[in-house]
Amino acid sequence: MTSGYGAPALLLALLMLVATVVPVAAEGTTAGSVSVTCDFPGQVIEAGETATFTLTATKGANAAGGGDMIKLWTEKFVGSRNWEMRFIDGKTEVNRVSIPSGGSKTVTLEVETAADTPVGDYPVKVHVGDGSIWLYVTISKTHTGELGTLQLLVTDKDGEKVKGATVEVFRGNEHEAFDRVMTTADGRISTGLPQDVYRLVISKPGYRSAEKKDVKVKCGITTDAGTVMLDKSSYAAEVTVKSSLITTPAGKNPTFEMKLRNVGKADDTYRLTADGLPEGWYARYKESASDTSDISEILVPAGEDKTLFLEAIPPYGTKVGDYSFSAVIESSSDTYTEDLTAKISGSYEMRLSADRYRYEANMGETVDFSASVRNIGNAGALTGIRFEVSAPQGWKATVTPTNITSLQPGESKKVSVKVVPPPNIVASEYKVTVKAISDQGEQSDDFRIVVKEQSFAAILGLLLLVGIGGGVWYYFRKYQRR
Repeated sequence: MTSGYGAPALLLALLMLVATVVPVAAEGTTAGSVSVTCDFPGQVIEAGETATFTLTATKGANAAGGGDMIKLWTEKFVGSRNWEMRFIDGKTEVNRVSIPSGGSKTVTLEVETAADTPVGDYPVKVHVGDGSIWLYVTISKTHTGELGTLQLLVTDKDGEKVKGATVEVFRGNEHEAFDRVMTTADGRISTGLPQDVYRLVISKPGYRSAEKKDVKVKCGITTDAGTVMLDKSSYAAEVTVKSSLITTPAGKNPTFEMKLRNVGKADDTYRLTADGLPEGWYARYKESASDTSDISEILVPAGEDKTLFLEAIPPYGTKVGDYSFSAVIESSSDTYTEDLTAKISGSYEMRLSADRYRYEANMGETVDFSASVRNIGNAGALTGIRFEVSAPQGWKATVTPTNITSLQPGESKKVSVKVVPPPNIVASEYKVTVKAISDQGEQSDDFRIVVKEQSFAAILGLLLLVGIGGGVWYYFRKYQRR
């Protein structure tokens, strides 16, 4: 078994054994001119935490030599080689102390332990001039293998929280970001990272980037990197697209809604263009979805925003598929690009038609005509097509065939429609509606049936007229002679 640095545990045990036999260890040595004491020379903490010891250094009344250049230093042993130790006076780190003869000084020692230190007892020897004392740090819990937590607050110069700032995390001197996180609405980030020393680059459109170096993250420990303040640029924009993917059926124009915010310090005019449009496509910016005119630039005062609509106009006959391009907005200093995708979906559409829409028949006669059903959509086959006929009461109507299983785009099929009016119907014009119903939709069309009087009634009427005419002629001839 080895310690965190691979040193034999036996060596550590021997060192601690030596420490236990050092006489008056807690009180410090008194052989020299300086004696060092500590009320609590042993502390119990978790790995990664900092133990704080308050030391009192006393110089003998008869001690020789000056008292203003007494050096402070520590000795590290196996298991604590990568610990950081510093002498503190208030908030200032010190390495020397001045003690007059017969006087004393209090100094604080901070022992920052490594988060991956194994559980155990670790001795630290502290020297103040020619005086020394043994201190002990007991690690009750280790965080080996755990991720550390990095926290950071991003504000502007006015103290306002900056939402959506990008925090790039670089390991040491690496040029590729190890991690990227975005600040939340309260301007904060909190992310898990392996134990290491990091460099942070904070940026957001409309602000000057900032950097924070030498941020130490310990495994299992939360590191607060403090607050980073970003300064606004004079000219900048923030572009927010409501949805970067719009799906529309063929024949309609996909329209993207976006918000353009001037986050710079000065008013600015923005140039509006589109890049990478598919062949034959056209794009235009509008201030409302219903506008028929387009704009190529727009003025936005500082701190204000404008809602824009980018309408993509595909050429006639555009096939089903995904079409990508970019919205480009140029400010006085930068260019902002938003990737957009227009998804053209197919449509299911059926057409019902016939060569004629008006037919004549006598009472009781059958009317036969043909109708065509055509799939004029482009989304796929029409399935489960069936028919319904709406006719006046007493009429009989049938369609043959009664159903069509499937009809591919561009295909058409004819059906036969048979309509029989009742024999006692009044001669007139009647409407018959034929409806085609598929699993995807329906379509109907109207036909006119003109019902005439029966032929024998017409002949009888004609004979009656002839008889009446003949009678009139006979009496006219007879009485004209007299």
